[in-house]
Amino acid sequence: MAFSRIADPTAASPAPTPVPAQRRSLTITPDSASYKWWVTATVMLSAFLVVVSGSAMNVALPPIMTTFGLNLDQAQWILTAYMIAGAVFIPTVGWLGNRLGNRNLFLLGLLIFVGSSMLCGIAWSGSTLIFFRVLQGMGSGPITPMAMVFLNEAFPPKQRGLAMGLYGMAAAFGPAVGPVIGGYVTEYLSWRMVFYMNLVPGLLCMGLVCLVIPNTREAVKRSLDLAGLLTLAVFLVSLLIALTQGQREGWDTAYIQRLLVVAGGSFVVFLGLELTRKEPLVELRLYKNLAFTAVSLAVLLNAMNFWGTNFLQTILLQRLMDYTPAQAGYAVLPGALGMALTTPWAGRLADKIDRRYVVLGGLTMFALASYWFSFITLDRSMDWVIWMIVGRYITIGFIFTPINAASMMLLPPDKVRMGAGLINIMQQGIGGTVGLAMMTTMLERHTAYHASMLAQQQVSSPIEWGEILAPVRTLIQQAGDVGELLDLKALALLQRHLMQEATIAAYQDCFMVVTALCVVVMPLVLFLRRQSAE
Repeated sequence: MAFSRIADPTAASPAPTPVPAQRRSLTITPDSASYKWWVTATVMLSAFLVVVSGSAMNVALPPIMTTFGLNLDQAQWILTAYMIAGAVFIPTVGWLGNRLGNRNLFLLGLLIFVGSSMLCGIAWSGSTLIFFRVLQGMGSGPITPMAMVFLNEAFPPKQRGLAMGLYGMAAAFGPAVGPVIGGYVTEYLSWRMVFYMNLVPGLLCMGLVCLVIPNTREAVKRSLDLAGLLTLAVFLVSLLIALTQGQREGWDTAYIQRLLVVAGGSFVVFLGLELTRKEPLVELRLYKNLAFTAVSLAVLLNAMNFWGTNFLQTILLQRLMDYTPAQAGYAVLPGALGMALTTPWAGRLADKIDRRYVVLGGLTMFALASYWFSFITLDRSMDWVIWMIVGRYITIGFIFTPINAASMMLLPPDKVRMGAGLINIMQQGIGGTVGLAMMTTMLERHTAYHASMLAQQQVSSPIEWGEILAPVRTLIQQAGDVGELLDLKALALLQRHLMQEATIAAYQDCFMVVTALCVVVMPLVLFLRRQSAE
């Protein structure tokens, strides 16, 4: 009987398909109790890789500026180009997943990310590094949303909150480890190691994906809104170039004005295309929901605050306060660990009490911490700086976690995936890039303004230049310098000090603007809560 069943063709025909598939996936099937944890480990390791790489990149930025001789607005394109590429690529995830399959798309993203990381490590100029960062951003685009898709599929509905909590904790833990690793390898090895260190964990992630994640495809093929994608890309790129180069080139120059016209025209065309197509790239009709619109605006402003101040913080510590990359990483570590620990707790708290109170509390704490940062001076100790960073970072979970959870509850089930994509674009795409551009422009303009004001004060001062330079000249003589160049060195040292004072005043202005933006978001939270209740 047993031999007859094996020889029976009807019984043997389906056998080859499931058995090899189980062996390829380490015999872990979706019915297994441990399957969801294998999926969790796989996709969270992949997402963690992307987050750690991005946070380590922030610490390595000043040495990269020195290597390639980049100024501030050129250097911020190393970050902005990555974020724009990821933001533009995210809307295509639905179409690519439909065509390639979720697992193949995930593998493709990892392959592009790891390969472009190696190219970034061998970059020979600032321009080539920015180009390779664009490729890296395209690879990272599918990783985060697909990680959430895999977790959502692996966990039953009653445990999906747990899955999102694990995701949030891993995403928050990345900034804790990234600056320390990035600072260490940058100081003791090279900034290029920040990119090379993605190779081994990236290959491990790809192997786990092949072994654990099932390869499935949808039967119905969808069309790609190519015109919508192109107009969206033109809008983002032209707008960000105008924002980042407007201060240097001049806002009234023909070059900047043409960029703004191109951005405005492409945005109008994009709106027309998306509102008339049956299968749009971006479902703009979701913004008819006023509560979702207000949530999106709140997410946008908060992302501008977070990413913009992170960029300011990195440049402040290393370029103005002369922290080494490792010291900058250690200064951020306590705050990032605090953010990782408070994020899941903030999510659980938002499930128990009114989310409005949780978000308002987080915004109030972030505003106070940013206002505290506006008192930064060059003689502040590292302990003082660490506590300021901790004060900002621990509030992030109380803002983003409840807002993201509330935004998904405002939409019907069939629109949740699109809504999640829009929130992701606002949070990590448009919000991050606009925040970087805004803070860079503001920092440069306010530095020039304060430098001009200090120069005018020196000109109108009744004190003679000889009296001003006397103590500086004495200080230089005590250091052992004598001769004809003594006055020139004294003057250069004084000018350097005045420029540092102008720059620190500009940083103070920027953090005051961040404080004001937090206050602007607060009424939106109250409005959103009433809309969601209705």
